[in-house]
Order: sequence, then C-alpha cells, then structure tokens
Amino acid sequence: MPKKETFILIMPSYNEEKRIEKTVNSWVEIVKKFPGSEILIIDGDSNDQTRDKIKTLSKKYNFVKLIHKPREGYGKDLIFGYKLALESHHKWIFQTDADGHFESKDFYKLWKKRQSSPFIIGRRFKRRDSKYRLILASLIELWITILFNKRIKDSNIPFRLIRRSYLKAILNKIPPSTIAPNIFLTILAARDGHKLHHIPVKHRPRHNGRNITRLFKGALKGFLELLLFAMLKV
Repeated sequence: MPKKETFILIMPSYNEEKRIEKTVNSWVEIVKKFPGSEILIIDGDSNDQTRDKIKTLSKKYNFVKLIHKPREGYGKDLIFGYKLALESHHKWIFQTDADGHFESKDFYKLWKKRQSSPFIIGRRFKRRDSKYRLILASLIELWITILFNKRIKDSNIPFRLIRRSYLKAILNKIPPSTIAPNIFLTILAARDGHKLHHIPVKHRPRHNGRNITRLFKGALKGFLELLLFAMLKV
C-alpha cells in the first residue's frame, strides 16, 4: 500500500478554555486517518485554562503539540505557526481556528481537491456572523476586486489547505506585521492563477461578540495594508 500523504494542522489559540477541548477532539479522528499527521496549537499566552487543557490533550494524543508564545496578536501568531509548519516534513498544511466555528469533517471536501490546486479555501455557507462583520466582509471583497482585479469570496476564511512547498514560496511576500495574513496569502494564490475552489463549508455563530469600534478600527488598518500591498506590486 502506498504511504498516505500527511498534513499538519495549524491552530492559533487565545483564551478558548470553553471550546478548545471540543474543537481539538473534533479533529482527532480525522488526523488518525492520516498516520503521521499532527495538530500544532499556537497559544498566544492565554490567561485562562486554555493552555492546561491543551497540555492534557497532548498527553492523551501524541500528535497534538502545544507551542506557547508571547501574545502578539492573531496575525503574528498565525504567521509564526505557518513558519513552524514549513519546518515540518508534511506535504500539506491545513489552517483553522480554535473557536470551533467550523465543521471538521468539511476538511475532506478540500482534501479531495488537493491534486487540482496547491491552495484551496473554504467559503462560509450561510455565514453566521453579525451584520457588521457581514458588511465588512462585503467591503473587503469589493476592495480586493478594485485593487487587484480579483474576485475572491471569503478571502480571510481560516479553513484552508495549502501545499507546503507553495506556502514556502509566498509566505515571505506578505507584510510580517499584517493583522490578516490569510487575506494576503489568498490574493497571492489568486494572482498566481491557482484555482481556490471556494468550497462551501458549514459555519457556526460566534460565541462572543467583539467591540464594534475595535472591529472597525481593525478593518480600517486592514484596508490600508491592502492599499500599500497593491502599491508595492509584490
């Protein structure tokens, strides 16, 4: 029997003590079907019981790894995780979040398409977000279309499968301090002509809201980052 391809799952985490066990356990059976695959959880210095729960899971499952680092924000934590993944031997890198907003079994939808593209993303079907987030998502899609002439649905979705060799080729092209590295990676993949597929995946509502002012400040920063990125013509 030919050896199965393996993947490493990158999962940034911060103060997810109420959901981390359920989220990780939802991935355990999937990872077991790909012997040698791993779950790498990047904890950005949680100040609740998240890290303790991850440690317990890592003792139970040897393929669950905890990386504890100082809190630098989601964007930098995610890039840190991607760089660790590039040091692994796995052919594929899958990225999702620790908050359990997605159905883990939808992973197979992306995995089945891996021979047709090195960069595949999901698309939140019937997205269960606040009206503010939905408005911002629409504005981001329009902004990307204007700046890069690329129509991308759900460019920031944390549910994506990337060939390690391709991520290695493009990761250093994105701003290292960006708040939304996944958007930039998606734009680069679209610009390179790869079929993103935009596979519909189930989305669950968020458990906690976010300060609207902070949300829009982050969005404004993101819009400016995209403008500068377009001007650089990377």
